[in-house]
Amino acid sequence: MKKINAGCGPIYMDGWINIDISAVHRTEICADILTLDFNGIEAILATHMLEHLAFPDDALKALKLFYKWLKPDGILRIAVPDLELACRAYCQNSDLKFLYGDGFKGYYHNDTAGERLNFFVKAWNHQHCYDYTTLKVLLEEAGFTRIGKRNANESLIENFNHDRFISESLYVESIK
Repeated sequence: MKKINAGCGPIYMDGWINIDISAVHRTEICADILTLDFNGIEAILATHMLEHLAFPDDALKALKLFYKWLKPDGILRIAVPDLELACRAYCQNSDLKFLYGDGFKGYYHNDTAGERLNFFVKAWNHQHCYDYTTLKVLLEEAGFTRIGKRNANESLIENFNHDRFISESLYVESIK
């Protein structure tokens, strides 16, 4: 089975083609995902990488490439920071500590809910934060029609249980 872990970061997955732009991570391919070409891929995992691409141009380019690379009925699984989750919690007066855990200090000056929300949106060079609707429309623009939300570690990819950042993530799967 040909599977790609796109933007793998520190999460190396046995049996997958692990790709990351950074040479500090263990990969099979160290390259910009936007410069590669594949075909006949059965599954693509893009965990917390789409938000690092310029919106909409590079994000859409990546999704169009993923669509092209997938074989018919191939599965794309995306995880991104969930903008709606964070904003809803903020508007309901949450302290937002659930996003990274109570002990996480981040880069806060006074550790207020507003600072936590800003950190969530802008941290780690995020270029764009997604809610389900924004991501779904972009996936449709890339050619996907079968799109749906998933729960953590709930996937159409057989034996999948590799989700991370569960408290803050939006999980979406699309089938070519």
